[in-house]
Amino acid sequence: MIPVLRPSYTEKIKKDLCAVLDSGWTGFGPKTIEFEKKFAEKVGSKYAIATNSGTSALDLCLKAYNIKGGELITTSMTFISDAIVGLWQDMDITLADIEEDSLCLDPESVVITDKTKAIITVDSHGRLAKVDGLRKKFKGLIIEDAAHAMYTPGAGKNGDIAIWSFQAVKSMPIFDGGMITTNDDNIYQKLRGLTWLGIRKSTYERAEGKRYTWDYDLPSTDGIKGYMTDVQAIIGLGQLERINELCAKRRAVQAVYNDAFRNIKEIKLPMFSATCQYYTPQVEKRNELSDFLAGKEISTSVHFKPISEMTAYRKYVKRPLPVTDKVWPKLLTLPVFNDITWEQVEYIIKMVKNFYE
Repeated sequence: MIPVLRPSYTEKIKKDLCAVLDSGWTGFGPKTIEFEKKFAEKVGSKYAIATNSGTSALDLCLKAYNIKGGELITTSMTFISDAIVGLWQDMDITLADIEEDSLCLDPESVVITDKTKAIITVDSHGRLAKVDGLRKKFKGLIIEDAAHAMYTPGAGKNGDIAIWSFQAVKSMPIFDGGMITTNDDNIYQKLRGLTWLGIRKSTYERAEGKRYTWDYDLPSTDGIKGYMTDVQAIIGLGQLERINELCAKRRAVQAVYNDAFRNIKEIKLPMFSATCQYYTPQVEKRNELSDFLAGKEISTSVHFKPISEMTAYRKYVKRPLPVTDKVWPKLLTLPVFNDITWEQVEYIIKMVKNFYE
C-alpha cells in the first residue's frame, strides 16, 4: 500500500538519537537549546521556544499574552487544535470562511466585534495567509499558525507570534513537537517559564555544576508541561539540516502531478505550495475516486474535514461558510513524501487517469 504521507530519517539522525539515549539526559537540555537557536536563525526570528507539540505551542501563545475569555476567530478549514486552545482559555469561538484557491482564512469573511481578543490564522498547506488584510480590521493578537509552512519564504513573519509543528506528517517531521517564534523579549521570557508549569529555571539548568539545585520558585500558575525533550530535538536538528531537500522533493512531485492532471476536466489543480505539505486537488466524485485508489493499493485522505462539520463545534458557525461548504467535499490528498519513488508517482497518475477515463 502506498501511504499518503510518511516521515523519513537519515542514518545520521538515527545515530545521533542513539547518542542522546546513551547520554543519560533525554529531557529538556542541551540539544533542545541548540535546536531552538538554529531554528530561530533558519526562520529569521530573534527567539524560538521548543514545545512538545504544535497544539501546546498555540495554547502557550494565548497564555503568554494573557488572553482569557472574549472571542477567538479562526478558520474552519484546519485541524481542531486552532479552535480547542481557545476553549481552554474560556473563549467563544467563531469559525470564519476561506479563500477557494489558497484554502487560507479569508479576511473578508472575518467580522470583528468588541469581544474579539485574538485571531489564529493558518498558512494552509504551506501557503501564506493574508495577515495584512486582517490587520486592516483588527489591531489585537494575531497568531500565525505556520505548521504547514516549514520552509515557505516569509513564513513566521506576519503575525504577532508564530507557531510551527513537527508532527510526523509535516514537511519537517520529528514524531511530534512544536516551536514558537517571537521577536518580543518579554513574551520570550514568559514563555520560557510557561513551558514548564511556570518554573523559570529548567531542570537542566538546575543540574549544572557540582550538585543539583532543588530550590526554585513558581511566580505563575498558568504554565503547562509543554517543553520539548532532547530526544525530539536531536531529530529536529537532523531534519533542519535537510529541510530544503525535503521540500524540494515534495515540490518536484507536485510539479509532476500538476503536469499529468492539467487537462483532466474533473480535476482542479491546487495552488502552488513551497512545502507541498499536502497535495490536495479539488476533484469530482471525490469519495468514489478515493475508494477506487484504495482498491489499487493507493492511500488517500482529506485535509481537512472542516471544524464546522464536527458535532461539538457546529455551534461556533455564526455566519454562513459558502466557500468551505463548496470546496471541502472535493478535496482529496494524494501521496506526497520524501521517499516516494517516481515509479509510485507514475502509478498513482495512471490510476487517477484510469478512473476518469
